[in-house]
Amino acid sequence: MDPDAVTGVQRRVQQAWSTQRWDDWADTCAQDYLFDTGIGYRMNQEETLRWSRAWFFAFPDYTEEVGHVHATRSSVVYELVGRATATGAFVLDGKVLLPATGNPFELSYAKVLELDEWGMVTRDRQYLNQASLLLQLGLG
Repeated sequence: MDPDAVTGVQRRVQQAWSTQRWDDWADTCAQDYLFDTGIGYRMNQEETLRWSRAWFFAFPDYTEEVGHVHATRSSVVYELVGRATATGAFVLDGKVLLPATGNPFELSYAKVLELDEWGMVTRDRQYLNQASLLLQLGLG
């Protein structure tokens, strides 16, 4: 794919996810899609949807700003800054991953999307500083 087309996929993924349009987000995923959260969880598409819904439940005011975007013919790397307040518990499959602390946080991270030949996301990896998040939430 042309790097401009890859950047277009990145924008579609980001827009659909950040506005919680889950069907649109799912339409960007390949059948063998995998998400690596950066904190030890690796998930398929269905599991990622549960993760995403739980994220927005715990942090209903969550917003993101996209920084630099670097695209090749089959992948894109981009920088993000997310901001929210931990007003709810982040619970996944009955396990509290982050309690509701009421604290605001700012999370800087990088995301890598790998695409197949049809422009569908096969791998979604993020790299973040978990210790910084925990400290901001008062959990470190």
